[in-house]
Amino acid sequence: MKKIVFFLLLFLLFSAAESGANRLEKVRLGFYPDKMRAVFDLDGDFIYTLEESKEKIVIRLQNTEASPDIQNYVEVSDMVVKYIEVEKEDSGLKITVPLAEPVPYNIFSLGDPNRLIIDFDRAFTNVISGGTIIDGVEHLIVSKGSEKGRVNAHVLKIDPGKADVYPALARKNKPNVLESFVNILNPWKETGADPHFFRARVSQIAEEQRAVAAVNGTYFAYTGKPLGSLLIDKELVSTPIYDRTALILSDDRKTYIDNVMIDCYFLTARGVKYNITGVNQGRENGSIILYTPAWGEQTGTNSDGVELIIAGSVVKEIRLGNSTIPQDGYCISVSGPVAQFIHDNVKAGDKIDLHIKIIPFTANPGPIRHMISGGPRLLKNGVVYVSKNEEKFKSDIARGRAARTAAGVTKEGKLLLVTVDGLPREKSARNDKSSIGVTLEELADLMASLGAVEAMNLDGGGSTAMWIDGTVVNRPATGYEQKVSNAIVVGPR
Repeated sequence: MKKIVFFLLLFLLFSAAESGANRLEKVRLGFYPDKMRAVFDLDGDFIYTLEESKEKIVIRLQNTEASPDIQNYVEVSDMVVKYIEVEKEDSGLKITVPLAEPVPYNIFSLGDPNRLIIDFDRAFTNVISGGTIIDGVEHLIVSKGSEKGRVNAHVLKIDPGKADVYPALARKNKPNVLESFVNILNPWKETGADPHFFRARVSQIAEEQRAVAAVNGTYFAYTGKPLGSLLIDKELVSTPIYDRTALILSDDRKTYIDNVMIDCYFLTARGVKYNITGVNQGRENGSIILYTPAWGEQTGTNSDGVELIIAGSVVKEIRLGNSTIPQDGYCISVSGPVAQFIHDNVKAGDKIDLHIKIIPFTANPGPIRHMISGGPRLLKNGVVYVSKNEEKFKSDIARGRAARTAAGVTKEGKLLLVTVDGLPREKSARNDKSSIGVTLEELADLMASLGAVEAMNLDGGGSTAMWIDGTVVNRPATGYEQKVSNAIVVGPR
């Protein structure tokens, strides 16, 4: 009898050795602000091999079987890991962990109890090339993880010496069939709208300019009027607000980011100086407004003032309101008591000396060809410098997390145009790949990680859009392109 028991014990031990002495008892998941942890509990000492790539981790546990409670497919649904697959092999178990992103991770084992542990770091930044658009313009796709969640961004990296970059205004478009129908049903829709500026989708502006890429530009009123500095081909379209930060493009194809102010005045033939109080905006009492062709065909002012129609620096006519703006010149509209002095000091045929001087705070560019403002500044001399208080931004821009658009300049002089997606406004459109947007401070960090030493914020939220070769590559927060006043477009030289 003792011999029978002895041989039975030997048989059981031999069978256990043959079938595998180890067992994977449990797969546990832990979710923490800074990491996601996967724990594999085993019932004894174990040996494993590891295969690693950017796409997945493969672990082979030798002489190991899975307990009946362990499923072949373990759902994870995390930002970095979606699922874990457990498969039986002849030599043991194969555990496959596909990675949603190439993230840092740490694999280690513990004894008593026996465990294999993988910690996946939530903080990561992955940049891949979306391809060269034209010579000197590359598209980069960025995914970034943090304790807060996932951020998706697109970057245009531009060599200004090889590609043309400039701001462009939306033009008046003929309404499509649907818009015409809506206008019929809502004849009051455009009442009170500014007839001199317009709004269009970034894609429309880019296509009109025959560009290869574009992003949305500076802030604007609901009428389409740009808010802040805008200079296009040396024509001043609008003037600064609170001396806010601007992107400057000079004749020598260099780019700068700086706060700016504009000194704007004109001298009469008799040497009298008049300070211009505004450019391409409604004329208030006691103001002197410069109207350029960017405003439209006529000034649209009333007759309570005096207007100088100037072409080729010569006064062609002096009249009351709503003057025609010459395509080769401009109009100066004066209201209030100073209008009488204009009558005394200016005559038809006189030469007018117009001075427009753009004054950057610290930069020293050559002749400036284009300029577009935004704000606040994000980086200054390579250091995070978010000037939202100095530039008097309200909480809708200064605080919170949102879709954002930004411009940056690298140490080598490359221009970066960046869009960051925000959470879709429709909750039903949100999923585990949705970008949560960024704060201004986080946007500054992102620009620095991309190599910018100077950077600024542009208009964002629903306006944020990047268009490349006929396609909007980012995901607008509203689910569709919103109409904007202006865009920064990119084309071949």
